Amino acid sequence: MTEANERPVRIDVAADRAGAWTIDPNLFGRFAEHIGGAMYPGVVENYVTNGTFDVWNASSDRAGGPFADVESPEGVAYPWELATVAGDVHLERPVGGVRGRDHCEEDALVEGVEVPEGHRLEPSGPVESRYQRVDLDGEGEGGVGQRLALPDRRASSFEVGLSVRGDVSECAVALETPEGDALARERVPVSNGWVRHEVALTLEAESPERYADPRYGVVVLTITAAGEGTLDVDWVTLVPGDAVEGKFNPETVDALRQADVTTLRWPGGNYASQYRWRNGVGPVSERPVVPVANWGGLDQNSLGTNEWLRFCDLVDAEPYLTVPVWSAAGPEEAAAWVEYVNGDTDTEYGALRAEHGYEEPWDVTYWGVGNEVWGHWQIGRTDADDYAERYREYREAMCAVDPEIEVDACGIDPWFTHVHDGTCEGVTLPAEGGEPPVWNERLFEGAAEAIDGLDVHRYTEGISSHTSEPGAREAWLEANDETPLGYVECLINDPASWDDMFDEVRALAANHGVEDLRLTFGEWGLRANAIEEGWPLAARGTMAHAVFAARALCSLLRNGEDVDLAHWTDFSGYVHPSPRGGSADHLGARFFAMVAGAMDETDEEWYLLETAVSGSPIRERPATGVSIPEGELPLIDAVTVGTDGPDPQLVTVLANGSLEQAATVAIEFQDGVEVQALEGRLYAAADGDPFVRGGEGESYEIETIETGDGSALEVAMPPASVAVLERTPSK
Repeated sequence: MTEANERPVRIDVAADRAGAWTIDPNLFGRFAEHIGGAMYPGVVENYVTNGTFDVWNASSDRAGGPFADVESPEGVAYPWELATVAGDVHLERPVGGVRGRDHCEEDALVEGVEVPEGHRLEPSGPVESRYQRVDLDGEGEGGVGQRLALPDRRASSFEVGLSVRGDVSECAVALETPEGDALARERVPVSNGWVRHEVALTLEAESPERYADPRYGVVVLTITAAGEGTLDVDWVTLVPGDAVEGKFNPETVDALRQADVTTLRWPGGNYASQYRWRNGVGPVSERPVVPVANWGGLDQNSLGTNEWLRFCDLVDAEPYLTVPVWSAAGPEEAAAWVEYVNGDTDTEYGALRAEHGYEEPWDVTYWGVGNEVWGHWQIGRTDADDYAERYREYREAMCAVDPEIEVDACGIDPWFTHVHDGTCEGVTLPAEGGEPPVWNERLFEGAAEAIDGLDVHRYTEGISSHTSEPGAREAWLEANDETPLGYVECLINDPASWDDMFDEVRALAANHGVEDLRLTFGEWGLRANAIEEGWPLAARGTMAHAVFAARALCSLLRNGEDVDLAHWTDFSGYVHPSPRGGSADHLGARFFAMVAGAMDETDEEWYLLETAVSGSPIRERPATGVSIPEGELPLIDAVTVGTDGPDPQLVTVLANGSLEQAATVAIEFQDGVEVQALEGRLYAAADGDPFVRGGEGESYEIETIETGDGSALEVAMPPASVAVLERTPSK
């Protein structure tokens, strides 16, 4: 429970007392993975799913497209459906076509080598490439269609690519309403051999039917023919006419630039564990379609190494590449990827990159060896001793190609006790957790002198359904005399304890002779949905979630001496439409952008400025699940960053993590900083409800903080509120 504060919380900011280290802008990064629509159409703006009509990989319950009710009939590839049918039309999917699953490096996936049981390919076994055949009897008319969510309020022109052949004279490509009314329609000639066509479709009007996010219209792409004979169709794509460079989603580019995202991690995540870089380079027409083991579905490989690095250029973000660690790949493959990315054109793979149209090296600095290799869900999972040996081999091979790169080892959150203890044999931990894993310790014992950096992930989720029995959350309430609101309050204030988590990792590294360990916080985020039905939900777009983000920002900045890169698992910047609606207005990301943007506007270096918080109300947090330890959480947090010198630029972020209690905060700026030189804004929950979720400004209210005179001011902070104070040298 929370102890109320009777006197104002005191915050003292010493603006002239800067730390000895500078803040790395790469703290303001995002994580990216081939899951859902984040990459297609989130990055490469192709709105067609399974455009190659291949056998769909259904190894995950997340394998579907955006429409859960699609039931593709026999002879039609998922998630395609029947289009207008009149008369006798027969549909089938013969083996062959112009693009598909043939010739991809998936033998290890098919055979299940180091693939977790729950992620084996379905159907199993080799699967040949397919294409869609429409057989007409002379009286029939029809074909296939796919429901789409198109940004038809942003773009009216769309380019459909498709390969066709057959003995009908032509086919029709159309964008229609669900009722079959044409919004745009063109005819395409058909000949006996495969011919690729690019068809421009211009909408006569936007779709009258809208999704929950009205930017997107309910549109069906149809490919049909009439008469007698066959129509074969393969490799269908649909890209808006305003896509950046003909491929990239302009909304995503704008969103990530506006959020001042500084680094992007790719290709995952779990997908990185199976990724083979050669599948994603060279002409797209020659790239194989690959099943995605962990998440289900198929990757069309339109987004590969060069596309991703060009996307990072457009976003102005530092790339971070993760190489797979499993027997199908190996150190040589990782080293070849480094050479392809960074090598001069007089090297084998640098020359190959130039052949693919990218003569200049990309000069990628940051690489990671494996993703969560300790996890039972991971392709290539192994124990800590084996991984330490593999890391050394990978790093040696990769750095032999480019000695300038920095290669992260795969570490573990030291409080994440429900996985295993660093071994693979004979370890079964109870649902309530076991002894802290020794993964990091064994890793340091086996590879400490080789480690450039350590990649650690943390997801705040409390009592998880996959580590606890049903009813465990209700039992937690009863055992600790808590309420659902108190449970959520423990979650959103979890970053208050990250200082201790980072300290544990630092201390362990120092014990093994690593004094200046560089940390990558490779994935972090709040899993707000891990609650009971009816409990308050700190969903993205609520003030409760924004407070979590502000507290995370404070912790990352405070630990910036060692945490150089951080990648937030926040897909809100990757614009991918959903029938349920897009991302709500995301205030938490704005707090990161405020600091990142201020740093980007000046060439001066930024430092952590001494900020002391005293008198904060304290929440006693019971142990919550297997990864949140018992402890005390101060509910008021503050951090100040700025430039050094007598006339500093600075940003102070204050957060009240209490969901019930207001707090008065007295702030004093020492060393000549007058408060009238500050601009202050207070962000508080609309109507006092921290769980309201809505669009722009619907979930929160903004109040200007009256700064007055002198060097001190008081800020009345409602429950679940954040204050931001900024000073520029001109004020």
